[in-house]
Parts: sequence; C-alpha cells; structure tokens
Amino acid sequence: MPIIDLEKCNRCLKCVKDCPASAITIETGEIANTCIHCGHCVAICPEMAVRPDFGNIFLLQPHAVTPKDFRNLASGIRSCRSYLQKDVPDAVMMQLIDNMKHYPSASNARPLQISIVRSKEKVKLLNDLTAETLIRKFSLLCSPWISPFIRIFVPSVNINTIKRYKALFIERKKVNDSQICHHAPAVLLFHGKVSKTGMAEADANIWATYTSIYANTLGLGTCFNGYIVKAMGNNSKLNQQFKVPANHRIYASLLVGYPKVKYRNEASRQSPIVVLL
Repeated sequence: MPIIDLEKCNRCLKCVKDCPASAITIETGEIANTCIHCGHCVAICPEMAVRPDFGNIFLLQPHAVTPKDFRNLASGIRSCRSYLQKDVPDAVMMQLIDNMKHYPSASNARPLQISIVRSKEKVKLLNDLTAETLIRKFSLLCSPWISPFIRIFVPSVNINTIKRYKALFIERKKVNDSQICHHAPAVLLFHGKVSKTGMAEADANIWATYTSIYANTLGLGTCFNGYIVKAMGNNSKLNQQFKVPANHRIYASLLVGYPKVKYRNEASRQSPIVVLL
C-alpha cells in the first residue's frame, strides 16, 4: 500500500481529488484497502510525500515526442518475420521487461507473468510443437465426422479455408524449419491465471503492444504470434514443456529480434470504421 508522509504533505489535496477509488483520508494519512494501486497519488504529489508500493519516485522529464514523431514511429513498425542470427543481449531484454512496470492494465492489477524462450533449441521446439498442434487441430476440424456438424452449427467457420491452412502448414513444414517462429532469437510469452472475472487477456495485449513499440526504439523487430497462443491454449502438454503453470493460460506471444530487412516506405492501410454516437 502507498504511504503518505504527513511531514512532507502540504495538504494540497491533489491526491485526494485524483484518487479513482476515493481511498485517501489526508487528515490521518490513511489509505483504505479499496486502493486499486494505480499510482496516481504518487504521480501527482508535488512534494513527493506519497511513497509507492514498490521502488522509488523519479521526477518526470518533459518528453520530446511530437504527434508527427509518433506517427512516423507507428507507420514504420511492421511485423518482423526475418531476423538476423544475432542474440538479443541480456541487458536489452531486461530493458524490455523492466519497462513493463509503466504500462497500464485493464484490471488495475499486475496479473501477468512473462516467460522468455531464448535458446535456439527451445525456440525450435516451440515452433515444431506449435505447428504439430495446429495441424492436428486442422485435421480434426476437417474430418468427415466433425466437419458436417461445424457446417451446421458453426457456419461462420469455413471448412475449405481450414483445409487450405492445413495443406499450407504441411507443405511449409517440408521446406521451412521455422514457419511459426521465423528463426527469432527470442519469444515472449505473456500468461496469467485462468479466471472468469479477470482481465488477463486484455492486460497481455496491452503489455505486448507497448513492448512492441518500445522494442522498435531499441532497434528490434517484433511479431505478434497468434498461432502460438492458439496452440498453447489447447495443449496442456505444450504448456508444460515451457514451464507455464497449470492454472495459467497464454494470452499473447511476441517474437523479438534484430530485423534482417529494413522497410523504407509507409504502406497505408484501411482506416477503422468510425461510428459517431
């Protein structure tokens, strides 16, 4: 729980007014257990009188990122599927992990754990087991016993598309020994406890997105990998291979490494549909 140092406090009440949980009683310096640990009270205090749950307080420096800078950064970030055979140094990897403490979460909690798959052997194992799991799943869905029921009860699932995916995976497996992981030197797995009320999936996607943006400023390329998420979500044995706790689920996966290619042009995409209410 944050702690208020009343000797430093000048009773400006900024923390009280900004607290989303109305948890602060400034007269006594008490913070109720309704506190959601958002850190607003620490961030807003001009006297640094509120101590955070963890770590120290640092004065924010004015940032120099303009809207144009951010647009240029965002338009230059592309999914990286071609990596240099160069390891990401431990110090750089720890920068990626340490910066996650600043990212927001949908649940005002820190429910996630990050597993880093780094050795070539482990990355290849993850690649191979993911491909095998997906091929088995495609085969099951396309079987003459299952596909008729899918066509009737889940018409949104296109069996012909699944058949094409299956054939493509099998064909690529013959000539490409890293069709899932693309020889990335590292894979980040974002996982948390399975819960009907928690928001770990939203948190994982928030953290993975911020990590992808930050990685780009460090000269790294990233790729969100839904294949790994789907495969590990349906294969407990696969999770065990990478020491994911039995009560956890993989919610996001991010390939990380130094890109082999450099893109020079902005490739426009269709803007989202906007509904004004």
